[in-house]
Amino acid sequence: MNKYLLALGISFGLSFANTIPAIAVEPAPVRGNARVEWSRVVNNPFDGQVVYDKHFKNGEFDFITSWSPTEIRATFTRYWQEVVGYRTEWRDRTYYDRKGRQRTKSYPEQVPIYKQHRKDFAIASMLIAIEGNVYEYTGGVVSPELANALANAPTEQNIPVRIVFIDGATEDMEIGKGTVSAWRRLFGAENKTFSEASNLQR
Repeated sequence: MNKYLLALGISFGLSFANTIPAIAVEPAPVRGNARVEWSRVVNNPFDGQVVYDKHFKNGEFDFITSWSPTEIRATFTRYWQEVVGYRTEWRDRTYYDRKGRQRTKSYPEQVPIYKQHRKDFAIASMLIAIEGNVYEYTGGVVSPELANALANAPTEQNIPVRIVFIDGATEDMEIGKGTVSAWRRLFGAENKTFSEASNLQR
């Protein structure tokens, strides 16, 4: 399996093994509950042409990405809940007495009180696996190599993405087929926005 390193920019200073890397991938500009068109090329007044993608499991996590020729942005959010107490709720139970008459009896029940938690995790890089090749994105303008791979990715399947967090931990996610199809329009050679973004790297 080939691996392409597509990091952009200049870093200054010394690098040590125990140094925590800086955040490289900017957070996505939208949340999972945003009212946007997912997996379609849209024109954003601030970001230009962009595709939003959402990969999630209700109550557990969501992985939100935005794709544009000038930048890929991503946010991984973990959700969980904890019991912080109990409250008493009264329930009704129906029964029949010895004479066959229907009766109702109330009884108390302890119901847990939950506190909801949400945490965003900073992303250092993303590994994108396309047709046997792995492309590493660490921020900045999308390189011609990665853009070409995105534009020609097979649209009949989801694309695996491995998130690398700043502490070195990883999570394997997917980009849906709808977004993969939208990449062709967004990163294709005929896209003027992509051509202009590519010129910025020269």
